[in-house]
Amino acid sequence: MTELIAKELCTECHVELAQNIGNIGQMQGLLMMLEAEHILLIDEIHELSETVQVSLYRAIEERKLFLGGNRKPVTLPPFTLIGATTDEYLLTTSMRDRFKILLRLEHYSDDEMMLLVSQRAVRLGWEVDLRSVQEIAYRSRGIPRLAVRLLDSAKRVASSKSSDQIDPEHVEEMLAIEGFDSLGFDPTEQKYLQLLKQHQGPVRLNVLATHLGLPKQTIEMFERDFIRLGLITKGDKGRALTPMGIEHLNGPTT
Repeated sequence: MTELIAKELCTECHVELAQNIGNIGQMQGLLMMLEAEHILLIDEIHELSETVQVSLYRAIEERKLFLGGNRKPVTLPPFTLIGATTDEYLLTTSMRDRFKILLRLEHYSDDEMMLLVSQRAVRLGWEVDLRSVQEIAYRSRGIPRLAVRLLDSAKRVASSKSSDQIDPEHVEEMLAIEGFDSLGFDPTEQKYLQLLKQHQGPVRLNVLATHLGLPKQTIEMFERDFIRLGLITKGDKGRALTPMGIEHLNGPTT
């Protein structure tokens, strides 16, 4: 989307991951690279520390960088800031309120995912059977990057069979190799659900993190899909499977 905006405005876009901006100096260096009318996209912007967020919104409001000491503030050219985040409420309120436009994007529908998979295949010059497109779209859970990953993996399987077309059997083999289940959850995500099933009651986040060997933040990221699809609930006592979650685990997997 940012590339489209830059193209429409006939300008350049600079993309940076928030985790790579560890201090105010790094943020100031990034801002000083911008030229007039440039776009700066900070992905996962909520990962910025509070002090870095303060320096950023001061730069937005005043278009100046205060470098400390007795040095004269640096005046910044007019630029556009775009922040992408999976959880806007992890931003400080002051930072969040500085954005003039707030867009909340929805997950793609199955039909939209089919179109996305088909278009990418055409762009890459790959032939894909319609049933394969449908299966990849369904397993992608409305997440484009997952659809792209599954399509690429299916193409590798087809190529290994000396086939110029991706057929359903190639998709099926790819899913089996990578361990995806009927909803497109990978083995780690499946283990999360199995842990909830084994405990037969609410499980706290720190317990899940210990069993999975993952940071709590990572678990909170992927469990959003479980909640969206109605497979789990979250409460004061922890996470628990819903009837739909139990049905999913008891159903056929690939």
